[in-house]
Amino acid sequence: MDTQSDTATTPELMPQGCDGDAALGADGAVIVARGVRRTYGSGDAAVEALRGVDIDLARGRLTAIMGPSGSGKSTLMHILAGLDEPTQGSVVLDGTEITDLKERDLTQLRRDKIGFIFQTFNLLPTLTAQENIVLPLTIAGRKADEEWVRQLIDTVGLGDRLTHKPAELSGGQQQRVAVARALVGRPAVLFADEPTGNLDSRTG
Repeated sequence: MDTQSDTATTPELMPQGCDGDAALGADGAVIVARGVRRTYGSGDAAVEALRGVDIDLARGRLTAIMGPSGSGKSTLMHILAGLDEPTQGSVVLDGTEITDLKERDLTQLRRDKIGFIFQTFNLLPTLTAQENIVLPLTIAGRKADEEWVRQLIDTVGLGDRLTHKPAELSGGQQQRVAVARALVGRPAVLFADEPTGNLDSRTG
């Protein structure tokens, strides 16, 4: 989805099962966003992608952001994950206000606390499946927890494809590599942009 074409009002972007202020102020929230606005362009050409979104995402819970195409779902997710900056508003992730962070600090926060599953996999073509899975740890200079890595590999069913490069994997297998990669660092929060689109019903 082209985030710059997303437009929405706040009610269209409520988490599934929540309504208005009932979603706010929840104990144990891993993400708290207030008054988030995102405008692209200026003047007559300005497009309001988000208009004052307030949302709490509870720790350890699955939250689905639902809405029609172009309603701002991807824009909101990118802002909550620190991949885009809001025009106005605040986002606190695991106790850290991220909207005012310098790029270096924001990069470290994303590396240490956020997992992201993209629609387009974003695997490095020159690395094997296993190398792609542990890549976030390699970049961070952290030693992999071998037991955790093995558990992830077994869970996504890639034990016999670890030495294969992305071009040698099916779309579903590439997505499973991306899922394992997003979880390998045990992030505080995991963002997923339509993560099961390339998986069959049994694997998904």
